[in-house]
Amino acid sequence: MWVLIVAIVLLGLKLAGIGPFATLSWWWIGVPLAIAFLWWEIVDPMFAISKKRAMREMDARKRERNERSRKFLGMRTRK
Repeated sequence: MWVLIVAIVLLGLKLAGIGPFATLSWWWIGVPLAIAFLWWEIVDPMFAISKKRAMREMDARKRERNERSRKFLGMRTRK
């Protein structure tokens, strides 16, 4: 994610023509964008990084919801 932020900042500085970034080669902007693209299109699906994180978060919310329901119903909570 930080690579995309760097690319967007560089792009903004290049288009605004601020300081030395105005004469910066487009390669310096294209490379971070290409790295971010490759990450999201190849690496992330290959190792299912985002999906695993989302599943962990969903499971945590599910456990919390179940615990609240048990507490509301007066049932013993699990540890």
